[in-house]
Amino acid sequence: MSEETNRERPVAAPRPPAAAVRSEDLFGGTRELIIRHGREEYRLRITRANKLILTK
Repeated sequence: MSEETNRERPVAAPRPPAAAVRSEDLFGGTRELIIRHGREEYRLRITRANKLILTK
């Protein structure tokens, strides 16, 4: 084995937790919203089965 394979790799710093947002706060009583990301638009909607679907 070479010396390089025995070295420990540096451990990445832990990421901060993602921000939590309630879907009720985002949708505001509607079942669909538009998200603009750069020049693209995405639709986030709540299905009949109460699942979230994101489409371009």
